[in-house]
Amino acid sequence: MSIAIIAEYNPFHNGHIYQLQEAKKRWPNEKIIIIMSGKYVQRGEIAIVSFENRKKMALKYGASKVYELPFKYATQAAHIFAEGALKMINNLNIDKIFFGSESNDPQKLLKIAHIIKKNKKKYNKLIKKYLKLGNSFPKSSSETLNEIIGEKIIFPNDILGLEYCKAIVNNNWNITPHTIKRTIDFKSNKPNQSFASASYIRKLIKKNKDVSKYTPLIFNEKIEYIEDFYPIFQKIVKESSKEELAKIKLVSEGMENLFKKNINAKTYEEFVSKTNSKRYTSSRIKRVMLYILLKIK
Repeated sequence: MSIAIIAEYNPFHNGHIYQLQEAKKRWPNEKIIIIMSGKYVQRGEIAIVSFENRKKMALKYGASKVYELPFKYATQAAHIFAEGALKMINNLNIDKIFFGSESNDPQKLLKIAHIIKKNKKKYNKLIKKYLKLGNSFPKSSSETLNEIIGEKIIFPNDILGLEYCKAIVNNNWNITPHTIKRTIDFKSNKPNQSFASASYIRKLIKKNKDVSKYTPLIFNEKIEYIEDFYPIFQKIVKESSKEELAKIKLVSEGMENLFKKNINAKTYEEFVSKTNSKRYTSSRIKRVMLYILLKIK
């Protein structure tokens, strides 16, 4: 059989090499299949390395095959991202998934997924309750879990890992989750010897700093950033009516009014800062901006 790893590799770094090496140690006779985002990643940004170059790195360091996660899943919230990736894994007849986790307890995540399934009506009702209070979906989900089982899932890898387990449980897929302990937060600005978060590496790259200690990739070409397209985004929002914006996929709950109100923000970062809130996370705002830029209805 095979083991699947869901990834963005934005960029591919030493932590990913470590995970691939660990997968080979645990399952020496099995193929490692990577399900990887394409040009655009979950937070509505452009991957700083092409899909082909990230694929080459994965294959060089132990992967047997790399499949592209379709855009309609790769650029969505965690539950849709997870459902799409696990659907691909199931269709490929892969029976194991291997992911980073802060708790490093896949059985606990599976147990919670089963509890959610058994209490689906109550879970959905409470999610709506917390959303109406102005919370984001991740926050609402965390508060709902706390109310049902007295426990919160707050760390990013565990949140995504729980979504993987929910997809497995809800669809009765024959896939077993396995985890590797995550020791550096994905947003951490503190490297640990030769290991650093993808977020930290991207910041260094943007400042033209040397990142060779943390990644085998070489950055000697101009990188395309989503921020570069902010003037085009401004033009689309300014020239489109509220009704036209409302037809764009992911635009909901009056977000077209919010975007119109703040469209004179001078930079991409300023616009995200002005429009995000307790309810609308920065990631959600960025995803909507991407869909407006690409005019996806």
